[in-house]
Amino acid sequence: MTVSFPGRWVTSAAVAAVLTVVLALSASDTAYATYDPELSVAVADTTAEATSDITVQFDLPNGDANFSGAVRFMPGDWGIVDGRDIPIGAEVASVFADATLGLLNGACNQSIPVEFAMKNASLDKTDTVPFDDQNGNLTFDFAEDRNFNGLIDGIDRWPDFLSRIFVAPAAEPIRRSAGNTVVAGVPVLLQFVTFPPGTAIFEDIPSDPALGYPTVVLLSNWGDPLASPVPIAITDFCTPLGVDMTFFGLSRDNPDTWGVDEGGMPLFVNPQDGTYSIAVASSGRRDADGDGYENALDTCPLVPNAGNPRAAASGDSDFDGLDAACDPNDNPLTLGTDTDQDDDGYLNRQDNCPLIPNGEFGANQSDIDVDQIGDACDPNPTNADTEGALTLDQSSVEVTIGTGAGPGGPPDCPVPGCWSPPEPVAADARGNVDCDDDIDANDVLMELQHVGGLPSSQEPGCPAIGSTGSARAAGVSTDVVGDIDCDGDVDAVDPLIILRFVAGFPVDLPPGCDPLGS
Repeated sequence: MTVSFPGRWVTSAAVAAVLTVVLALSASDTAYATYDPELSVAVADTTAEATSDITVQFDLPNGDANFSGAVRFMPGDWGIVDGRDIPIGAEVASVFADATLGLLNGACNQSIPVEFAMKNASLDKTDTVPFDDQNGNLTFDFAEDRNFNGLIDGIDRWPDFLSRIFVAPAAEPIRRSAGNTVVAGVPVLLQFVTFPPGTAIFEDIPSDPALGYPTVVLLSNWGDPLASPVPIAITDFCTPLGVDMTFFGLSRDNPDTWGVDEGGMPLFVNPQDGTYSIAVASSGRRDADGDGYENALDTCPLVPNAGNPRAAASGDSDFDGLDAACDPNDNPLTLGTDTDQDDDGYLNRQDNCPLIPNGEFGANQSDIDVDQIGDACDPNPTNADTEGALTLDQSSVEVTIGTGAGPGGPPDCPVPGCWSPPEPVAADARGNVDCDDDIDANDVLMELQHVGGLPSSQEPGCPAIGSTGSARAAGVSTDVVGDIDCDGDVDAVDPLIILRFVAGFPVDLPPGCDPLGS
């Protein structure tokens, strides 16, 4: 599943305002901007259990609204190698986009080819990097290479804003790939973040394991609730749009890294002989006034346009980027030309409220309901549905593996690291003191509360920390629940050991003391 929201990503409360509508087909309304994407999927080698490239092509014709969200479900029977078993920096995918942009307040008609070489990226959340320039050197921190290893820091370190986007407890990715390029002088970060089937990433995104592997697509830091927009040269992003994504079956060597060959590592393994469906859902952008131009492209989103924002000077006699339908003065002979009508630092075509100041020293383009109309000029700033409905396109592509006549099923995963769901931790496993089927920070907290004489909230029927006797599983080398170091009691050392285990550090226990998780 891929989800991308160019313009701004939403989480928590805003999810209900966007994703619920993305995944529910709105009523047809032919007066609004059309949205009719074309999708194709091709597997280069359809042999069962082969390591094959997979190409996904997504196109939007000229005149359609751009997409606000796209959801792709990769069948769960596909073998996907865990990113932790792939060298950091190995090339794992390529992306080519023929994008249509508006630059420096001009019409949205500049066709610009954009390419990304996607590399396997770190999943270590303890080693983070900010997105923005926090060093004062006029370079985005994610785009720096501070250890001079040939990889931008956004690849070999975890961008900190991801932890603000993926806040659900179960949202633990199994792979992340990242690539960067410069578009019109602006460094752009593209990421694919893949999760296990059934992961509940956001409240309103389906989490049925039968849908397959969800992969979230992120463009730069859009979606970060703490992101601070800045004026840039790109003032519009519209159709036509063509995107080709090729996910490699075998990794390729990264020429930018020295002294290491990351090529030849299996990344994807075809399923067994059978026919598989790759389901895709995507949504168009909102069009509040029904003039055929989405709000993000429309400088007069609440009044039908006089011109076409994709054509130079159309409906814009004074060439200031503001359509005559709402321009206070569209006459260049009477000093009507003002490329920043409200003087807030954002050019008219980039400003989501071009007539009301909401720049960097004010609301800074705040758009709570993510309808591409700023809160400062939105008649209903908390209800996106009042500013145009999202149209949903749903489709699926049938992919034949082998003869296509077989019963299907996952591959035998003959390659190292082929991902499979981890076995749940038993309720009586050492270290799982709250009996919730895993060992995590909650167990550390339970232990600390016990040591401090405070009550702890364990699962019903869970043996109390510090209790002894038959509550323990047979063979455990201590009779005391929560006694991790086998010294006969529960003290401050025991939660420290669990904390090291959760963080992935080595844990040293006395001889004969059973390991955590046993």
